Amino acid sequence: MDLKEFIDKINNVIQKINFEKSFNWFIHKFELTDKSAELNNKKIKGIHPLRPRKGDIYLIDFGENIGNELSNTHMGIIIQDSIKNSVSSTTIVIPISSSAKLYDTHEKITQDDIKIGQLNKLPSKAKAEQMTCIDKARLIHKIGQLTPDFMQRLERRIKKNLDIK
Repeated sequence: MDLKEFIDKINNVIQKINFEKSFNWFIHKFELTDKSAELNNKKIKGIHPLRPRKGDIYLIDFGENIGNELSNTHMGIIIQDSIKNSVSSTTIVIPISSSAKLYDTHEKITQDDIKIGQLNKLPSKAKAEQMTCIDKARLIHKIGQLTPDFMQRLERRIKKNLDIK
C-alpha cells in the first residue's frame, strides 16, 4: 500500500460517525492501562491495593463498547468473591441501571437492599445479563454496599440467566 492509499483509508475512517468518540476512548484506554500497571506494581506479597468486597457498589468506567453493550460511567455491583478480589487484578461486576423497564434478567434494587450508601435513583436494577469481568483500574470509587439478602437474590437471578440448576 502506498502513501496515497493509506491516507485515503485514514480519511474514510475519520469520516465515520463515531470516530471522535472512539478516538477519545482509545486515548483513555492508554490512561487506564497505565493505571492498571501502577496498581499491579503496588501489590505487596501478591495482595492487590484495591480490594473491593462482594456486594460493594462502585462507580465504574465501562468505556466505549460495541452496539448494545454497556458503555461510559455507571454504577456496578462487585459479585466476585472478596478473597479473590484481594489478589486478582480483575473483578467480576454487574452494571446497575435506573431505567424503568424491568426484564426477567434484572434484579430490582430498592432502598431496603442498600446496607451502606445510597443510589441516586430508586428503584434501580442490576442488569445480570451484562455481567462482565473488568480490570480494577476501571473502578472509580466505592458508592455503597448491598445487603446479604439482595446478594442472594442476585445470585439466584444469575443462575437463572445462565440456566444453572
